[in-house]
Amino acid sequence: MKISANHQDLFASEKKLADPGTHPKSREASAAQPPSEPSDRVQLSASKGSASKPPTGDDQPRVTRKEIPGSFIAVMPSEGVLSLAGHPAIQVERVLGEANGSTFVLIKQPEMSLDSLQTDGLFTQVFPNYEYSGDVFDEPVASGQPVMTAVAPSGRPGHLDIINVDPAWNITKGSPTVISAITDTGLDVAHPVLAGTVWQNPNEVANGQDSDGNGYVDDVAGWDFTDNDNDPSDTYSTHHTHVHGIVHAQEGDSGATGVAPGAVGMPLRISGGRRSYSSAVVAESYLYALKQGAKSINTSFNIDGFAGDKALEMTYRTLSDNDVLLFNSGGNGSARNSPRTKFEDIILVASTDTSPERVDQRSSFSNWGHGIDISAPGRDIMSTLPNGRVGASSGTSMATPVAMGVDALVRSAHPDWTAAQRWAQIAGTADNIDQRNPKEAGEMGFGRVNAGRALTEKVAPPTLSAREVKDSQGSTSKITVRFEKVFDPASANREEAWQVRNSEGEVVLKGAPREIRLHTNEIDFNVGGLPAGSYQLVGSAKHLVDPFGQPLDGNKDGVGGDDFVKEFVVLERPASEG
Repeated sequence: MKISANHQDLFASEKKLADPGTHPKSREASAAQPPSEPSDRVQLSASKGSASKPPTGDDQPRVTRKEIPGSFIAVMPSEGVLSLAGHPAIQVERVLGEANGSTFVLIKQPEMSLDSLQTDGLFTQVFPNYEYSGDVFDEPVASGQPVMTAVAPSGRPGHLDIINVDPAWNITKGSPTVISAITDTGLDVAHPVLAGTVWQNPNEVANGQDSDGNGYVDDVAGWDFTDNDNDPSDTYSTHHTHVHGIVHAQEGDSGATGVAPGAVGMPLRISGGRRSYSSAVVAESYLYALKQGAKSINTSFNIDGFAGDKALEMTYRTLSDNDVLLFNSGGNGSARNSPRTKFEDIILVASTDTSPERVDQRSSFSNWGHGIDISAPGRDIMSTLPNGRVGASSGTSMATPVAMGVDALVRSAHPDWTAAQRWAQIAGTADNIDQRNPKEAGEMGFGRVNAGRALTEKVAPPTLSAREVKDSQGSTSKITVRFEKVFDPASANREEAWQVRNSEGEVVLKGAPREIRLHTNEIDFNVGGLPAGSYQLVGSAKHLVDPFGQPLDGNKDGVGGDDFVKEFVVLERPASEG
């Protein structure tokens, strides 16, 4: 069902605060009252001398979340939404969006509990709406290394050479029909280097009416979800403008050039305005991007606090199930396996260095771990800044749009490819950087993105690896299977795809131990409870394929079609453990 203007008007509108003079979008905003920027931003390179020390794993940002009293995010069949307008007990504050025949609504219901709403019968699911505060952005990080020249001798940003952009650009520099969305703190839409790079809604006319019937009046170039208006601009915060330029900045002599300068970006402001930074704001921005046709989204924010937020987890899954790739920064906490690595419906991006002596090494500030999906240059990245400026900045916030820029190029060259195929191509052609990062080997994702390879090479058949966990007696208790390429989730979730066989060839276990998603990186088979004996864990080449249909290459000879076999032994348990 399409959400119409009248659909939104049926419900109470949100009131704005009364003091616009101190608001960041006001051009007279006070420098003494800066807005919070819930991002993974670190200071501009020019300010590194005053930045704080690089954090250790113990210096993780503390993010506080609290339930907003009487505020709930509910999901219901779309055909039933209109009936809520006259409901005597349920007050809908706003419609957040629609996908797959279900509509997300924000309910203001002080007199009802979550349990009572869940048992009401109107909704399929109801979740708390959380407000996030505290250290919702990662602290500035000192470089610890000499600042390199952010612009290469060619006059363009040096990270473009690191990701091998020229072979890709020989094919495409991005198509204007390719739409990516950036959810952030507000874009300098008038920046001259970004001219022509901002998405324009083809079905909306600036006439004070909701021309396209999507529930947003005059959304001609994005939306501000934190102020609930059609102006997603902001020149007070640097973050959004820098991120947008990394993907889209136009070629020229400014020193800033985007990875995909021919594509366009949809600016969606989610932080810094009158509405609190909440589950509802984030979910609504994603559902808007989905409805408007964005197939990739960049969110360079600290989402460690989102773990356990069921409304956002469902929104992530909705995007993934609707052919959208969501790229999110891996985090600047210099930590392994941060809480955000639990999410398996988004792409987490780690940062690598750009200086000649440290190129492809993990940036000292960057998180890493088994849940990281890909790496990209994030140190001293030259891009646009508000008020027509250009400058360098560092962080996983900068690495993330580099990766999404490669996706924009792949999508421009292959508009018929699914999100799964695009991701398989990007991940499968990334450069292995384990030798440059021996302490983080296997934990910097599939490697560092390589735009040239992603646009010119056929991805190799998918492969697997495995590592054992043994108890003190030397008996195998767990086998962790690592996906070294991207697998089609439907194939990986088939019961016949995985088998554990005993020495007689009998199948004693089958099927994956849990659901496998597109961005699942590894799964654990707990085998310690099996009877003593010799076993084989088998991944079936008949059933395991990548999103292009290529079968598993179990023996890694470069040719798909052979099973993956991991032999292991379970020993007799001591009588005391029997």
